[in-house]
Amino acid sequence: MRLVRWLGAAMLFASSQGWGQGVVAEVPMLDPWVPPAVAKAAESLPKAKRGAELKAEVERKLRADFDAAAPQGTLTRDQARAAGLGFIANHFEAMDRRGSGVVRFEDYRAFLKSRGGFLE
Repeated sequence: MRLVRWLGAAMLFASSQGWGQGVVAEVPMLDPWVPPAVAKAAESLPKAKRGAELKAEVERKLRADFDAAAPQGTLTRDQARAAGLGFIANHFEAMDRRGSGVVRFEDYRAFLKSRGGFLE
């Protein structure tokens, strides 16, 4: 009982003196799994792209790889394999709907969209 009275008096004294209501130092929360040096380096990285900007970047990168392998604008299965474009080589028949033996970037893009690719 004496302890309860003492605690009550201490709490009353503390509240009347303004203890616990002092200056609060705000410190940014740190991720315990990321070393501070890595977190600082990550701040300088470009922000992630979203939406239309991300779709446009994906299409630019796909087109750059395709154009590097097919300077004439069309790509055969052997050219796709030689350029390391295994996805195109493995799905060549599905992309070559005209049966011409070559695939244009538009064919590649249409195939990706038909498979659920989110391209512009």
